[in-house]
Amino acid sequence: MNMLTSRKTFLPFALPSISEDAIEEVAQVLRSGWVTSGPKVKQFEMEFGDFVGSKETIAVNSATAGLHLALEAIGLSSNDAAITSSVTFTATAEVICYFGAEPILTDIDPIHNIMSPETLETTISSKCKWNGKELTSKKTGKRIKAILPVHLAGYTCDMEAILDIAKKYNLYVIEDAAHAFPAVHKNKMIGTWGDFTVFSFYATKGITTGEGGMITTHHKEFADRIRRMRLHGINRDAFNRPGWYYEVVDAGYKYNMTDIAAALGVVQLKESHGFWERRTEIAKHYNVEFSGLKGVKLPKEDENGIHSWHLYRIEVDPKMAKIGRDTLVEELKERNIGTSLHFIPIFEHPYYKKTFGFQRKEYPNACQMYDKSVSLPLFAGMTKTDEKDVIDAVKELLS
Repeated sequence: MNMLTSRKTFLPFALPSISEDAIEEVAQVLRSGWVTSGPKVKQFEMEFGDFVGSKETIAVNSATAGLHLALEAIGLSSNDAAITSSVTFTATAEVICYFGAEPILTDIDPIHNIMSPETLETTISSKCKWNGKELTSKKTGKRIKAILPVHLAGYTCDMEAILDIAKKYNLYVIEDAAHAFPAVHKNKMIGTWGDFTVFSFYATKGITTGEGGMITTHHKEFADRIRRMRLHGINRDAFNRPGWYYEVVDAGYKYNMTDIAAALGVVQLKESHGFWERRTEIAKHYNVEFSGLKGVKLPKEDENGIHSWHLYRIEVDPKMAKIGRDTLVEELKERNIGTSLHFIPIFEHPYYKKTFGFQRKEYPNACQMYDKSVSLPLFAGMTKTDEKDVIDAVKELLS
């Protein structure tokens, strides 16, 4: 291959955009002497709730913690099971395992690679039994308690239809929205659809707090329990404690967010629309530039709402394209351009294979996605030159 489009410096597939305002906000917290959960966390929770339109908003130290706390709140136990997508990060499945519960995986739709109403219904009819009152796993007999749909790359699952299915079988819906900020589904923001929505503020996400997450819900009682359980099961947090006395009313966890992280979040939230606009601009430019490439499937706009464009994922068909996905990744790396894969399906990982006996043949669409998919660089801080480097390199390698 020729090296026409080689860069001098490495372009990672994602980088956070940290402004001077954000640095100053964090510095103020450091100067204040109150660095753990306090007034800044409260501010971030209120402003995030206002942004997405959620009644109850709880900040935590990761989205994984958020998913764990949501499942704990509904009382998931080792007698239970929960349904999630086969294409997600391990966190979505691992939190089900924390309880000794059974994860049941759906295949994905072949276009957007997400749990669809059809793949959910297929999973229910093939892997579950309905006795008119409760849904159980055919494999283990465990009662199914929740569905965890995953909004992938910023494209939203069909929440209306998924909620209808959940209602039919008396199941809770806990959305994994790690990729879906700020995304809109049918004129309503993600964050107000399911029983719970869990967002991620990890370093590569739409907004970042370094590490962190947010749970939104309309259930006041569950929200109160989550607030208690995120800090050791103590019945009031340090910021609201009138004196030295407190009571531990549950065996809780250490999942609180710090004011240092929340300070970053407060400013990132203000800047989030600008970040989203820049990512959208890059994604649309990619779509135009790559539209003529043979054997390359490009991501689609969200016809049911507004895509958050957290990721730009393409699928390369090795039979039709000039080269396969793995070669493309290697050649881009040679040209100093980073890529990633979202995601290695859950059933491919040794732990899940060994523990739950997942079979590849049950997930044909997920297998196809895994063999062809790659995520190209997409983040708000990309320059026009960065963008051009990616476009030139991909076109040179695939046209």
